[in-house]
Amino acid sequence: MPTHFLIGILIAEIFNLLLPSMPIPVQILIIAILAVLSHYLLDCIAISTYHPYKAHWDDKFFKGFHIIYAFGFAIILFIWFFIPYWWVMLFSILPDIIDWYILRPAFHKDPVVHPSIDRVRDALFSWLPDLKEKKWAVLNEFILAGTIGVGIVLLQL
Repeated sequence: MPTHFLIGILIAEIFNLLLPSMPIPVQILIIAILAVLSHYLLDCIAISTYHPYKAHWDDKFFKGFHIIYAFGFAIILFIWFFIPYWWVMLFSILPDIIDWYILRPAFHKDPVVHPSIDRVRDALFSWLPDLKEKKWAVLNEFILAGTIGVGIVLLQL
């Protein structure tokens, strides 16, 4: 979630910098679409980051990573950037909300969005190594999030 939030914010920053005079409703629509599409990109390259195929809540590393980074850092980002980016962050995780928080628990349905993400990954990113079960691959996630974060800071200067 933190990386999705960060890429959504970066998209908004870049778009607002490049096309500041575009009507606000058009900006919101385009940024929202790009934020959803960014979810595809990040989930495609997530195969090379630590994202085990099933939860390992009995593993201290898995638990610590998810409590501190996935949940803790996501909450900090959401609070820090809530105004004016709450809607961008929402759209950046919309595929997860649809598949994992609405369809599965509420309707007991299989995911709808993520199978299409898997097809895009297989078609365009099959060259990436599968590191999902490698604990050291958290470094790839941190490098990606850090790079995006630096981009946001530079654009806000």
